[in-house]
Amino acid sequence: MMSPAPAVSIIIPAFNAAPWLKDAVHSVLAQSYRDWELIVVNDGSTDGTSALAKSFNDPRIRVIDQTNAGVSAARNAGMAAAQGNLFAFLDADDAMLPETLNRKVGTLRNSGVDWVFGDMALCNPLLEPTGEALIGTRGDVLRTVLLNISTAVPGASSNLVIRRRCFEQGVAFDTSLSNSADQDFTVQLAARFSYQYVPDAANLYRIMPGTMSKNVSRYQEDHLRFFRKVTAQGFLHDRRFRNECMANVYWAIGGSWWIMAHKPAKAIPFFFKAVLLNPRVLVRPIRKRVKPWLG
Repeated sequence: MMSPAPAVSIIIPAFNAAPWLKDAVHSVLAQSYRDWELIVVNDGSTDGTSALAKSFNDPRIRVIDQTNAGVSAARNAGMAAAQGNLFAFLDADDAMLPETLNRKVGTLRNSGVDWVFGDMALCNPLLEPTGEALIGTRGDVLRTVLLNISTAVPGASSNLVIRRRCFEQGVAFDTSLSNSADQDFTVQLAARFSYQYVPDAANLYRIMPGTMSKNVSRYQEDHLRFFRKVTAQGFLHDRRFRNECMANVYWAIGGSWWIMAHKPAKAIPFFFKAVLLNPRVLVRPIRKRVKPWLG
């Protein structure tokens, strides 16, 4: 006799995540809501990630080993293998608080919406809360993502809980994108499905030092590709809105070169493009244009 499908499938993509994976899995095991399965997708790790994931003595935990294909492909593989009617996402270096699933699943069921999200508590590399949080929007998620003035859905890949039907109707992570894949996934959801914000931080977001400064070139290329995609999809058809959005993304790229990479010469051309499109960016601090892309 087959056991019934779990209500929630939690998907953790993991690439060389052995130093942090235990914290993520233990946070799932500590959930007050118990009707779940955990799918760890080992994305071609060369450390002990696979062995560690398989060491947990709980039949609700499954491990998928695949050749390295990137984090978006790993998340898609997890959704394809999931048995639950709800999908929850968690990155291998982040964690859930014990009431996370209980609150988010309860909100989904009581409201009837298709997906939910909350805030993220920022943590140091030891996963100790810093006292700061990334706050999700209470307004229009799609518009907030595109404008990049404030955070829309912070740390989406460790925050979202969605109904299976979103995936079955074509929502997936774009494997051609890197650090903007979360924003793209959120845009797909917000454009087509109903949602609700769950107040307060129920997830822990680990901040690792030095990562952005090493990857500003990729950040630049990736976010310009993302905005070309949303333009082609018609989300920026209004010229004034498009100019405002593109000015903000140029300002964010310039700010990343200036603040994260300490390369003003690379920053200035992007600041110039931003001001030509929307001079009002001058009244906004550079740092405010960078931080929203954490989520």
